[in-house]
Amino acid sequence: MPTIKCLSVLTAAEIWWAGSYLCLAWLAQLGNGAIQTITGPMQPYLAYNLGTDTQTINLVWTLGFSGFLIGSLFTSYVFTKYLTSSNKKLIFMSLVLLLTGVSTLLMPFMPNLPMLLVCRFFQFLSYGIFITSDSILLVFTLGPEKSRPFINALHFFISIGFLLGTFLVQPFLPASSDKVCSSQTQVYKDTKEFNITNTQSEEEEDTDMVDYDPVIPILHGVQSIAWPFIISGVWCVLISVGFFALSRVKTFSMPKFYNEDIKHKDIGFEKLSSVKKNIFLFLIVIFFTLSGGIIRVFQSMSMTFALCGPLQLDSHRAALTDSFYSSGMCFGRLMSIWLATVILPSSLLIICMISCLLGTILLIFLAPLYHTSLYVGVAIMGFFVSWQFGTGFSWTSQYMNITGKLSSIFFIGLGVGSLSSPPLAGWLFILSPMNIIYAVAVMVLIQVVTVGAMWVVTRGVQCCTRK
Repeated sequence: MPTIKCLSVLTAAEIWWAGSYLCLAWLAQLGNGAIQTITGPMQPYLAYNLGTDTQTINLVWTLGFSGFLIGSLFTSYVFTKYLTSSNKKLIFMSLVLLLTGVSTLLMPFMPNLPMLLVCRFFQFLSYGIFITSDSILLVFTLGPEKSRPFINALHFFISIGFLLGTFLVQPFLPASSDKVCSSQTQVYKDTKEFNITNTQSEEEEDTDMVDYDPVIPILHGVQSIAWPFIISGVWCVLISVGFFALSRVKTFSMPKFYNEDIKHKDIGFEKLSSVKKNIFLFLIVIFFTLSGGIIRVFQSMSMTFALCGPLQLDSHRAALTDSFYSSGMCFGRLMSIWLATVILPSSLLIICMISCLLGTILLIFLAPLYHTSLYVGVAIMGFFVSWQFGTGFSWTSQYMNITGKLSSIFFIGLGVGSLSSPPLAGWLFILSPMNIIYAVAVMVLIQVVTVGAMWVVTRGVQCCTRK
């Protein structure tokens, strides 16, 4: 975890504000991570409830990241321009996190697909607003160099939320998977036949008790799959109160790096011509689009692949696929916090892409045969993919101020990849489960080429002194 020494140039009041804010932001990102991960393992059961298939239920990711994109664009425009004080920023983030919690609480109770998609849209609208605000505020208060480990820490706590979410769903997973898997490809046909058969049986034996174990059991008055949503939603609501409380503390002071009297000792912006800047921005958007696509393919389809793919694992062993992937992300982001202080972002991304390439090779050849290979492969991918956002963000901050409208380019790329890849993966899975692994391999190859081009564009760039 980044030490408070990075904040030693701040006043006592600024250190108290920064320390309090970081604690709240990290706790909030735990919730933001959990709300994403719980959807993946519960997705087949949500599809079963609504009588839809894999491709259609994956629209929750498309609608979600459409909201994420809009939220990110909105925030990049208003956050530093109109929310000019610490109070305004914190109250804004409190309300956004409250919306995240409420929409998460409502999701499992939506009676039809359109309402579920609307709820998901608002859940990720608020998530996009919050993570963009958090990223901007870290650079705004600490500067482009000192913020690096804290940006990586932000994503580390999201990945802890990913991991905790996979464990959170385990006690609430239904034992049955046969009818759930059949509903993924036959659009509820088997479920209808089952309901007709069960109704006829009840009519014939109306005087006897029917020994019927529902596909999704009831726990404390609601379906068991609703409880992970309820728990993570309540968490977000509680943390939102903390942001509001911090906004009312008058003795703390928000630090500012980007003002007229800059006292922080930090590197200057590096020299890069206008043409090279535009090329670099174009490449970074492509990179983040592919990064978002890879992450969401694993989050949306890992459980489904293990449950209904070549291995046909039971529900609890299938859910471990998400646990291994999220564990990889968690430890990868923890490692990236330290690496960000000793290795240049460009070098980190090169190491990342070579490792991701090796991970996809393992998945292609061994994941369809052995569940241990699937677990190891997704853990490797999670570990190294987790470096991509924070490292790319820091690399770009070397060449331009990313605290204003420019901050949205990262989230535009991430959002486009995240909203487009799950439906594509769902359609490919229906054709053949292995297609989703091949799709990941193609995206990784394109990323390798993109990072190579980014390195060529920035090669030989010298640092200039900040005036």
